[in-house]
Parts: sequence; C-alpha cells; structure tokens
Amino acid sequence: KNRRNPSDNLNGGTQYLKELLRMFNNNLALALAAYNAGENAVKNNGNKIPPYKETRNYVKKVIDYYKKYREAATS
Repeated sequence: KNRRNPSDNLNGGTQYLKELLRMFNNNLALALAAYNAGENAVKNNGNKIPPYKETRNYVKKVIDYYKKYREAATS
C-alpha cells in the first residue's frame, strides 16, 4: 500500500519474494537475484544469476546471513 510505511514495506517485500520463489521453483539464489536485478535479468540470462557484480554479491551476502541465522535458530 505505502512503501514508506515500514509494515507495508516489509509485507510487500515478503509477498514479492514469495512470488519470486514460486516463479523460480523455490530456488532461493535465483529468487534473490531476481529481487535484486529484476525477474527479466534472471530469465534473460537462462534462469541463472546474472553476471552483475552487485547482484552476485547480494545473493551471496543474503544466503550467508540466512545460513547464519537459520543455524542459530536451530541451536
């Protein structure tokens, strides 16, 4: 509704990520790449992470955080 409202922004981002996960068959790396660079950047690159340094760094950083916090939650 309002991207400047923190709650709306988080809800919108979460819903978009959920859509991207569906679009890319639950492939987290591709969904994150699409979130960062756009769906078409991933699709136009043969459903692979585009060769953009920013996107590759983003995907790695988010997956590293995900693993770290997931591990902490299960400890």
